[in-house]
Amino acid sequence: MLRGVIFSLRDVLIRAGQADMELWRETLRLLRYLKSRGVEPVFVSNEPWSVGFPDGTSKTFKALLEDELGAVTYYVAMEGTMPFKPTAAAMEYVLREKGWQRHEAVFVGNSEIDMRTASNGGLMFLNATWHGVANPYGFQFTSPLDIARFIDCLCLGLNDWFWALNDDDLRVYAMAPFSTMSSGYLRAHAYSANARATAKDGAGDATFWGRLLAARVYFSGLADEIDYITAYPGHSPDSAPTVIADALSILAGSLRKFYLPDLIVRHTKAQKSQAARKDGKAVDVLNQLTTIHLRTDPRKNLTDNRYRHPPLKRGKTVLLVDDICTQGNSFEAGRAFINSTGARTICLSWLKTINTDYRAISPRIKIRLPFKPTGPGPDVGIVPYGYQAAIVSHAAQVDLAELYQRYFNWAWPAGI
Repeated sequence: MLRGVIFSLRDVLIRAGQADMELWRETLRLLRYLKSRGVEPVFVSNEPWSVGFPDGTSKTFKALLEDELGAVTYYVAMEGTMPFKPTAAAMEYVLREKGWQRHEAVFVGNSEIDMRTASNGGLMFLNATWHGVANPYGFQFTSPLDIARFIDCLCLGLNDWFWALNDDDLRVYAMAPFSTMSSGYLRAHAYSANARATAKDGAGDATFWGRLLAARVYFSGLADEIDYITAYPGHSPDSAPTVIADALSILAGSLRKFYLPDLIVRHTKAQKSQAARKDGKAVDVLNQLTTIHLRTDPRKNLTDNRYRHPPLKRGKTVLLVDDICTQGNSFEAGRAFINSTGARTICLSWLKTINTDYRAISPRIKIRLPFKPTGPGPDVGIVPYGYQAAIVSHAAQVDLAELYQRYFNWAWPAGI
């Protein structure tokens, strides 16, 4: 999990030439809070900083920080202790010096140079906007408290996946169980209802779920394995994009990877599984296989720029995201099309429907023309993977329920 937060100075800790004492005290609370949670704040700058006082005296910024926090780690490129930002070598140096893995640290900055420093270093970029918005990139935080809440709830709140399949090229993960009615999953009801409202109705809180999923991808190490991120489409050709598109795009950008929002195309309306089950009808993976295909020219992130040639090929890995996984029909269809290009697929859902086995396609099928609609074809073989056997953390229900409540009621702890 998170071991360190690397801070730029300018317009993050303080605005050069201006003194906002209220913001300064609030920022110090963030730094003290990190230390109280065992997360080390580290400070980086290209040049030495000093602070002048009304009586004509001055003090180095490092000394000022140490007056408030005790000993701190403080790197200055101009003094020869760190390569200059925004080079990749700058953050490689800091990580090496601290003994941290890339996914054990995040970077807090504000400027475009800060954004490039984080991106070049492969670090999640937290954009501190409380002194002003200098660039639109990264996950934006309007106060030091918002960053403290993010770190407490979403960076330190979940220690493992709830549910995971790892069988050869079949890799599927879920953060927590989905249940809104079961008496055996009472703690899951509130966050499950919010997740469903967010994903299906445009209500709920997309910022919470987007930040949570991005944090889990980053801190679990999955971010180091993938080249692209995409989301499985809705049931209709005119379905709205996933509500966490912004978060997926920001995550991809932070990691120098690409979010492909329209890689998978829904060319024909598919029957909704939940509605079919209510009517007593069976819905299998063919309902998905025959209603999607891949684009040869998907968009790059949330822009109008498109690939000239298909980006997927052997040696590339796609993270395929969906909101709620039940039997896995969507994941299996998406996986079949993506894998047919030679690429690999890792599937990730927000939540996994309880007491429902995953139905994997076996043996593996190859879509002959993955960029065009495909007909029904022959029946595909299915191998079930037991729901209970794939549970990794039985505590995930309680962990997510607690962090969900804490996130929306977060306040500075007493004494910070």
